[in-house]
Amino acid sequence: MQIASLTFVMIVLPVMLAVYYFLPNKIKQIGLVFSSFMLYGWGSPIRIIYPLAELVYDYGAGIFLEKYRKEKPISKGIIYFSVIIQIFAMIYFRNVIQEEKIFPFGIMIYTLQGLGYLFGVYRREHEAERNIFILGGYLLFFPSVFAGGLYAYPEFVQQNRNKHFTIISLSDGLSIFIRGLAEKVVLANTFGYIFQELQQIAPEEMSMLTAWLTTIIFSMYLYFELLGYSEMARGLGKCFGYDLPKNFRQPFFTSSITALMESWNITLVSWFDKYFRKGIFGNNSKKWVSYAGFIFMWVLIGAWYGMKKQFLLWGFFIGIILLAEKLFLEKNIRQKYIAGAVYTAIIPQFLWVLFFSENLTESVNYWKAMAGFGNGIFDRTGIYFLVSYIALILTGVYIATDLFRNILERLTISAYGQKLMMFLPLVHGGLLIFCLASMLYGEQIDYLWLRL
Repeated sequence: MQIASLTFVMIVLPVMLAVYYFLPNKIKQIGLVFSSFMLYGWGSPIRIIYPLAELVYDYGAGIFLEKYRKEKPISKGIIYFSVIIQIFAMIYFRNVIQEEKIFPFGIMIYTLQGLGYLFGVYRREHEAERNIFILGGYLLFFPSVFAGGLYAYPEFVQQNRNKHFTIISLSDGLSIFIRGLAEKVVLANTFGYIFQELQQIAPEEMSMLTAWLTTIIFSMYLYFELLGYSEMARGLGKCFGYDLPKNFRQPFFTSSITALMESWNITLVSWFDKYFRKGIFGNNSKKWVSYAGFIFMWVLIGAWYGMKKQFLLWGFFIGIILLAEKLFLEKNIRQKYIAGAVYTAIIPQFLWVLFFSENLTESVNYWKAMAGFGNGIFDRTGIYFLVSYIALILTGVYIATDLFRNILERLTISAYGQKLMMFLPLVHGGLLIFCLASMLYGEQIDYLWLRL
C-alpha cells in the first residue's frame, strides 16, 4: 500500500493513529512494528517474509558481533558476510524479481539501515539491541521504509526513550504530511503527466526547445516526487513521536553542483559517505586512492537509483564534477555566484537525461537535441508546451530554490505573518481536500525505483 493513496489517507492512517494513541506506552512499539508489517503485506502477505527475515538476521548478527567483538577474524567474517549476502539479495530482488506481489517493498531502505546498525555494533558505536521490537521499529518503521530517509540507530533509540505524544506534535505532523502529499499528488503528478506526454516524441525529432523542456520538467517531477514522499514520511514520523531527518532542501539555482548535491537525498549521501567512503578509504594516505573512493561512492549511489548503465554513468559524472569543484573550481565558483548558478542550472539537466533514457543511445540523442543538433531550435510542439505550462514550470522552479524558503521564513516571523498563521489549519484543510480530489480523479505517476 502506498502512503499517497486514498485508502491509506482516508482509512488506514486514521485507524492506525487512533489505535497507536490508545495503546499503553509499553506496547506502542510492538503495535508500530505489527502495523508496519501489515502495510508491507497489504494485498500480498508473502511480501512480509523478506523484511521479517532481514529483522531476524540483523538481530542475531548484532548479538554475535557484540559477543565476538574482541575476536577480529570472527567479527570481520560476520560483517563481511552480512554485507555480501544483503547486497547480493538486494541486487537480486531489484533486478530479477519483477512480480510485484512477491517483491519485498522497501528493501533498499531497510537493507542500508540494517547494515548501518551492524557497522555500528562492529565499530563499538553502540550496543547490540536485545529487544527485537525496538530493532524492528528502527529497521521497518513504515514512513522511513516507504519514503526515506535514512537515520542512525542511536538517534532512533534516543528518540524512542524520550517520545512525547501531544496534540501539538500530532497537528505538526499532519501539517507536514499534507504539504508532502500536495507536493506529490499535485506538483509531482502534474509534472509527471506532462513528462509522459513529451516522452511520446522521439528525441531525434525534438527541437532544442522541446528537449530542454523535457529534461526540465523531468527534473521538477523527480524533485517533487522524492521531496513529497520524504516530507510525508517526516510528517508521519512526527505523528508517531519520531523526528525523521529532512532529506531534501531547495537544491536548484545554487552556486555549485556541490551545493546542489548537499541538498539532494541528504541522508543517502551521508550513509554512503560514513559507512563506505570513510570506512574503506578514509584512512588511506594516498590521495589518488581517496579520490577514486569518492568517485566510486557516487557510482554506488547511482546504482542505488537503478542498476542500468545510465545510473552508474550518472554517479560517475557527478563524482568527477564534485571532485573537480573541490580541487580546482571552488574558489572561482564562490567569487562568481551568477556564473556558478548558470553552470549549476545547465549541467545537471544534461545528467538527468540518464535517469529517464531507455539506453545510452537515446541519451546521446537527447543531448544532441539539447545542443541544437536535433530538429532545429524551435518547433510547434515545444512552443505549445512552453506556452501551456510556463506558469507551472516557473512556480516549480521557484519553490525548489532557496528564495522561496527564505521569503516563507521571513513571512512567518513577521507580525503580519503571525496573524496569517491563525488561518493555517484552514489552508491545510483546503489543501487536503484538493489533494484527495486530485487522487480521486487524477492519474498517479510513479517510478517504482523511486520508492524502493
